[in-house]
Parts: sequence; C-alpha cells; structure tokens
Amino acid sequence: MLLSARNNQFLFNFPRTFIPKHIADKYRPYLNKMPGNMITEPIDYLNYGIQSLNLPGPTYDPVTQTDFPGNVRKFRSSLPLSTTDEPMEMTVTMQAFDGYVNYWMAREVFQYYYVQDGKVPYVPEGVGIQVMDSEGIIFVTCKMHRMLYQGLSALDLNFSSNTVEFQTFDMTFVYNDLEIVVDLDG
Repeated sequence: MLLSARNNQFLFNFPRTFIPKHIADKYRPYLNKMPGNMITEPIDYLNYGIQSLNLPGPTYDPVTQTDFPGNVRKFRSSLPLSTTDEPMEMTVTMQAFDGYVNYWMAREVFQYYYVQDGKVPYVPEGVGIQVMDSEGIIFVTCKMHRMLYQGLSALDLNFSSNTVEFQTFDMTFVYNDLEIVVDLDG
C-alpha cells in the first residue's frame, strides 16, 4: 500500500547567521530572563515559531499564435525555464509568541537586510528545505541562493479580543536560484 504524503515531513530552519549579532545581543537578555524558558538564543526562538512554508511550483505562460482564418494555437516558450514566470518566492508562516517578541525580532532583521546601505542585501547562504519520507530519510533538498527578505505581514491588534489564541504572521522571501537535489539512495 502506498502512503499518503504528510505535510509535516520537512525540515526548515533559518541559518545561525540570519539574525545579525547586534540584534541577537539585544534580544538575548530578554530570552534569558523569561521564566522556564529553555530557548536562550534568538535564532532558536525564531526557528521554534516556524509553522509552515509555501514554495510555489513552476509555471509558464504559453505563447499564442493566430493563423489564418483566426485559429489560435498555443506553444511552449523557446526561452529556458529559468526565464519563465516561475514565482521565485517563499512564504514562511510563523506562530506569534507572547508579546509578539518574534514579530519585532523579524521586523528588525527585515530592516537590517533592507536599510543597511546594501552592504549585505542577501540572506546568508544555507537556507533550504529538506523533505523526508515516512521513515525520516531526507531524499529531497531545496536550496535557495541569493535570497532577499522581501516582506513581513501586518500585525493585527485589537481590543475586542482578549483571549489567548493561535496567531501567525508571514515572512516573505524571494530568491534568484533554486537548487533541487534528489537523493533516492538515502
């Protein structure tokens, strides 16, 4: 019998160098004073909140040609796949923690990569998704190269809801190259 795919059979973490040192140093004392907290490093705190990610599949717009007497034909483009309309973006959905601390951390990291005069525009290499089978064997690795931190979703706060509930926010990234490595030998 063939097993159905499970949505949680993947590994994804931001690289250890994703949060710049000055931002990590700012949040570390707060994390260390939280009662019962076992997470003391800001990158671990951010990675712990990862809930899901969305990696769009390849697509292209067919080229159309109209001939006499008005018949429309569609063709595959002659351009290489890397120049087609494949959306080269990834959305990471994060769980919002108490006080939205990880949201504010993600916001400061966004500002670092966007505002700091272009010195380090790309997220450090090492961002990738590893997909596993039911035995926990990694057989596909997707690596994103030259990735930009594109956006952070809005923070919705309101006084009409005072209950603790599961809330999320999205971090959006675009990348220039996607390397897919399939290792079926395990």
